[in-house]
Amino acid sequence: MGRPCRANVATRSGNECERSTADYLTDRGYHILERNFRCRGGEVDLIALDGATLVFVEVKMRRSLSRGAPIEAVTPIKQSRVRKAAQVYLAYSGQVFTRIRFDVVSVMKSGKNTDIIHLKAAFASF
Repeated sequence: MGRPCRANVATRSGNECERSTADYLTDRGYHILERNFRCRGGEVDLIALDGATLVFVEVKMRRSLSRGAPIEAVTPIKQSRVRKAAQVYLAYSGQVFTRIRFDVVSVMKSGKNTDIIHLKAAFASF
């Protein structure tokens, strides 16, 4: 069958990382509402409730720091895409949330070690 292409390996690693992050957040009392919410012009990895706060979570993983820390990959352009998806989700859900937050979960995997850093309110909302 041959070796999977690089994109498929990266996608598989990303999906695995997002699942692990969802478990991490669930263990801390979050309720996961959506995974991989996509729309024209935007996407967000996880949407969750932290109490009464609606949280849009961007997950970034790295295996080394050669391309920078995971948090560095959440550029202003990426933040804009997450905000766009958040706006679409809010319209789609039909619910009103008085508190909204944008978090970033940074995952560093090296060998058997996994370090997770959860940055609450990592970037500004609308």
